[in-house]
Amino acid sequence: MTETILIVDDEIDVLDSCRRILKRAGFSCLTATNVPMALSLFDSQQPGLVLSDIDLVIGNGFELAHYVREKAPGTLIILMTGGGDLDAVKRAARIGVAGYLSKPFSNSELIATVRSLLGSGNNSGSTD
Repeated sequence: MTETILIVDDEIDVLDSCRRILKRAGFSCLTATNVPMALSLFDSQQPGLVLSDIDLVIGNGFELAHYVREKAPGTLIILMTGGGDLDAVKRAARIGVAGYLSKPFSNSELIATVRSLLGSGNNSGSTD
């Protein structure tokens, strides 16, 4: 079974790039550009992993992470941000976020992070 990943970022280039990379690696992807859209997709599709930017124009990754934790505690969450903010990393850990990516990250770093959390042995697709 292919694991579904919900990707949330208001930067369309980043959103499309993550979707393309993860699809090529064998994952099914849903995309959203804001928290309300992400919540709707999360409730209807129940993805196994949420990959979200922290800073969004509408809502933020912490808000989304809290919702996911409350509704489906077993769902994995990876937060990403352009700033290497140590406070954000600590806050993410307190919420129970499983992973954290600092932008910019490589294709292989994204795939490795997702695979390590999902325990996927899928090694197909390009890594860079």
